[in-house]
Amino acid sequence: MRFLKSQSGMALPMVLWTIAILGAVTLLLAGIIQNWISEETHEGKQFRARQQALSGLALAMEKSITQGDPLLSHQEGDEGYKVVIKDESGLINPNTLLGATPDRRNLLEKLFTAWGLDQISVETAGDGLYDWQSSSPFKSLHGAKSSEYAAAGRAGFPPGAPFSAPAEMELVLGFDPVIQSKPDWRSYFTTYYNGKVNILRAPKSILTDFLGLTAEQADQWISLRNGKDGIEGTSDDLTVDSIDQAADLIGCNPAQRAILLDACGVSGSVRRIESTGTCNGVKRVITVILATTSTDDAQASGNLLGWSEQ
Repeated sequence: MRFLKSQSGMALPMVLWTIAILGAVTLLLAGIIQNWISEETHEGKQFRARQQALSGLALAMEKSITQGDPLLSHQEGDEGYKVVIKDESGLINPNTLLGATPDRRNLLEKLFTAWGLDQISVETAGDGLYDWQSSSPFKSLHGAKSSEYAAAGRAGFPPGAPFSAPAEMELVLGFDPVIQSKPDWRSYFTTYYNGKVNILRAPKSILTDFLGLTAEQADQWISLRNGKDGIEGTSDDLTVDSIDQAADLIGCNPAQRAILLDACGVSGSVRRIESTGTCNGVKRVITVILATTSTDDAQASGNLLGWSEQ
């Protein structure tokens, strides 16, 4: 009897421990299953969001579709897309300035000055950018060549070739102050368009920071060039015959006119399409760069120049 009582006393804690373990395992499995379901659901939403973005992109790649077209925005229930069409020709190609003869790094230095950099940082960034793309073995006064890059743990740089993308500028020794001073600096640059900045497509930030226009001049110019509908890239947009004519319409002072004549043109187009698809709060953005002209300043018309997703 004493033995049976002992066995009975031991069984109860074992049962309780077993129940506790089973409960813990159940909760663990429930959590794992819940996470799995959530992941699968999120993946499904991402897939649907991407499909929506692709739908908007397919429409926007049609040449007859311009910014402001109602087809560029669609929403049905919790899914939809929104497309924005821009033009890369209004941005700055660093290779165009640095590869000129003589080079125009001074224009980039003016931009860095407008962003609040001190003179030494400005000259170091300008010389560093020039030395990166120059095939010459000689170093600029504040620049850097292979020995400086090797000492900084970046052996093999600089390549002595044009920048392949604005992101590559981050690798230049002496460029860090620019990044710190202007976190959105990339939005000013492109390597898809090879000409001077198209004054008919330059965003306000380029007009003020790079070309030295006042905010009021920039606003008035954008309003004038966009035509009656107020939308850039449509049939009623302003056309001009020369950068001199554009400078007259803007009302440039002599210093502003000199910069415009040096850095700007009045033609060129490289289509930038940003298509954002959504599904139940999940977003997918597809950006495509498409050549729209067959000139020396842009690659063959219709060519897909770039594709990125995020």
